[in-house]
Amino acid sequence: MSLTKGMLVEQFNKAREDNEPFVFIEIEAEGVQEIICIPKQSFDAKQAFYERSYTDDLVHVMNKNVFIRGLSRGESSELEIIV
Repeated sequence: MSLTKGMLVEQFNKAREDNEPFVFIEIEAEGVQEIICIPKQSFDAKQAFYERSYTDDLVHVMNKNVFIRGLSRGESSELEIIV
């Protein structure tokens, strides 16, 4: 199953509802993988950024070689789920 922008929005919404400290986004960019850890105080700004910058299939609007490949939320221990 591929990820969608709706799933991204759902992660942020659930993190807010459950008072989670972080949202984690795994990105692949030109063959390099990274995980971005977004703290609670940045949820609104970063969600808006991702919604503007990625297609419905979570591919970057300006570079098709950059895409979101994983999503998670919670404590830092949740990183194991996405990695």
